[in-house]
Amino acid sequence: MVIRTGSLVERETQLRCLDDVVAQSIQSGGVVVLSGEAGFGKTSLLRAFLDGLDHRYRVMVATCEPVGIPAAFAPLFDLLDELPENLRDDILSGSGRPAINAGMLDVIKNDRVVLVLEDMHWADEATLGLVRYLGRRIDATNSVLIVTYRSEEVALAHPLRLVVADLGRTAERIELPALTLSGVAQLTARLDLDPSKVHAATLGNPFFVEEIIRHPELKLPPTIGNAILASAAQLPPDAVEILYTVALSPDGLDLDLVAPCGSAAGVHVDMAVQRRLLVSIDGRVICRHDLIRESLMRAIPPVLKRSLHTRLLALLESDAVASPEIARLAYHSVGAREPEKAVSFSLRAARDATRSGAHRQAAFHYSNALEFKSSMSTATLYETLLDAAMENCVINAFDVASELARMRVDLAYAAPDRGRARAWLSYFLSRYNDLAASRSEASVAIEALRTEPASEELALGLAVLAWVELVEGEWKQSIRHGDEAVAVARAAGTPHVEVHAATTAGTARSLLGDPDGLAQVEGAVDLGVASNVGEFAARAINNLGLIALQRGHMAEAGRIFDRMIEYSTANELDAWYIAGIATRAWINVASGRWDEADHDLETVLGQRTCVQTEVETLITAARLRARRGDPGSTEMIRAALARIAGSTDHEAQVLGCVLALEGAWIGLLPLPDAIERYTALGRSPTLAHDDSGRAALAYWARRLDLEPPEGNIPGPAGLEWNGDIADAARRWERIGYPVEAAITWAMLPDADLDPVFAELTRLGADGVIRGLRRELQRRGVKRIPRGERSATRENPAGLTPRQAEVLALMTSGLSNAAIAEQLFISEKTASHHVSAILAKLNVSSRVQAAAVATTNGWSKVRDWGSN
Repeated sequence: MVIRTGSLVERETQLRCLDDVVAQSIQSGGVVVLSGEAGFGKTSLLRAFLDGLDHRYRVMVATCEPVGIPAAFAPLFDLLDELPENLRDDILSGSGRPAINAGMLDVIKNDRVVLVLEDMHWADEATLGLVRYLGRRIDATNSVLIVTYRSEEVALAHPLRLVVADLGRTAERIELPALTLSGVAQLTARLDLDPSKVHAATLGNPFFVEEIIRHPELKLPPTIGNAILASAAQLPPDAVEILYTVALSPDGLDLDLVAPCGSAAGVHVDMAVQRRLLVSIDGRVICRHDLIRESLMRAIPPVLKRSLHTRLLALLESDAVASPEIARLAYHSVGAREPEKAVSFSLRAARDATRSGAHRQAAFHYSNALEFKSSMSTATLYETLLDAAMENCVINAFDVASELARMRVDLAYAAPDRGRARAWLSYFLSRYNDLAASRSEASVAIEALRTEPASEELALGLAVLAWVELVEGEWKQSIRHGDEAVAVARAAGTPHVEVHAATTAGTARSLLGDPDGLAQVEGAVDLGVASNVGEFAARAINNLGLIALQRGHMAEAGRIFDRMIEYSTANELDAWYIAGIATRAWINVASGRWDEADHDLETVLGQRTCVQTEVETLITAARLRARRGDPGSTEMIRAALARIAGSTDHEAQVLGCVLALEGAWIGLLPLPDAIERYTALGRSPTLAHDDSGRAALAYWARRLDLEPPEGNIPGPAGLEWNGDIADAARRWERIGYPVEAAITWAMLPDADLDPVFAELTRLGADGVIRGLRRELQRRGVKRIPRGERSATRENPAGLTPRQAEVLALMTSGLSNAAIAEQLFISEKTASHHVSAILAKLNVSSRVQAAAVATTNGWSKVRDWGSN
């Protein structure tokens, strides 16, 4: 039972939503993702909600702090007194994530817990992993997990975006809106303030409105920061200095540490609390709101800021032992510009973060330490550069990792040392997809280390060279160097390099049709998972899935990529997680599961990762939009093709050429442009050994009356070229390609085209329908269905039934998110439907679309076709 005596202004709907999730937790636990801009009242909403919970619920609230002092599982330190002793010990000792994740799951399993993690945009990587872990298992509990974040802080490439996407569609998502003019009028009632002016000045931000109400003497300040600083300026100078000190401590300052700040420090703290700039909680003072802290931070003069960091460092230094304290000391030592302490504390904090799997925090601390590299010994710097490069590589900052590795090469003087450094440089360059540079560095490293005993670096150089050869289509050479790398890695006892090399050699064998290739990659997967070698194991699983796709086993490939995504999630391997989601999106596009493809693409488009994955994601998105006939499809195809211009990546060139041919067939690209790309790729000797690439190209060449690629054409495309059209169509159906199957059925002499067009209409394949009509007309077919249901033909706008449903909901005033919820589709899919509707109605806004629908009596168009 939830008891509540009051409510916030214009937040009643959100409160009811939170209540509903808690009520549902009696049957099954749930997740709430609460977002909104800074100052929109996320914490106030939660406070009102939590105050209404009855005694049966155990409430646990923890807050993430700004990245200036990151530490693994940082918010859990807020909960230490509430956790079991063994779990508390694991957190304090910096134990590995599996124990802590399992311990927290036990906590929420054994009680009815409402676990709140606030400000997740500042979360350390281990905490992000914990949210993923709990979110996937919470339905087996009677607890609720609530995570909050600032929406403006979570850009496309922010790691939290992947976590939110991974929580899936079962998470309840609440986005707090700004206050309306009516809401502002409620807050300013009985005050001598014009609500319309307050609304215009604050854009409906509740915190800004509150600050204006608290400072009526300032009328409407040009910025809220001015109002905050004006309030602070009324305090004595020593009190302002304490304010600045607290602002430099994002998670607050213990009251015991305030006393050394002056004899009147306590009085000054009380004054700041009375002015509602600070708040005292559990023996600690913190800024009342992050916007207050940020305003104060910007106002601290630089010399004073350094002095305050020095003071805080001295206050904290004497009794710091736990991981968060080390991270805090690192933060303040960097701010104080004390080189030896900055290096020492930052390196300790980095290693703590690495041990806990918080790779972004580790990279951050290594970066801080390297600001003071002139204070390091050569040996320490040499070691730190490699450690920092490794952490940056894990978080997809491949360019940074490569630059750090280059610095390491410059430190090495003896030829073998330079060879070892170059081997690592070649690896980081390979992750950056710089094929020419990684080949060059690997070759130099191999030459330098050939006469040395078997080593990790020699094996790594050979493995990188084999990888470059694989990507560029030199598959026999790739096998030779990959096998040699496996032998050296085994002799050197480095399983991660062995997994990398065996994956490459096995993939190359498979591409050449050698059945032993599959077994070699399966062995690499087993070794990688058993040895827990992280991204090397993830790559092995990835390539196993690609081999399944190459062999036409779509369902098996889907299962393998689900496994890869699960493994990457559990090990916080974002680059491979993104790669897995991107390939799953490709599978969903090919399989006709376009809502699922939209969901996957929404997760990965715009993410910063390796070039290969970014290109494949763009190509998949362009292909989906082209097949649906979405507005802007041509522009997206051109953007994807421009991205691969000049690339030596054989797979990317094949995918790009297939996209160009399909785009030309649909009518989105000029045919000569596609033919030019096709002709150039046909001259590549690599294509002669690429069965799957040759088959994909041959299928679309057939559509456009072009000559097939030279050599044998395998699979259903080959059957069609040989005249076995019905067998080809059945094969397409069997392996799970509904679009290719429908088009192939249409190629039969005297084919019944009605079910073909009905199937494409069911898929929403407007673009494919246009392309098929063009091909049938070119082939002289006389009776070609319009490709639309009678309901579509009967309305002058030419909307499909699904678009008619969306238009009806638009006319009712629903947002894209609400439409998606009503129709059980993704928000991105709803957005695509809206764009298509605007294009068909020849209008530029939702309001205009609603007006056209109302004028023409289409406000109930969702009923079309129901007779």
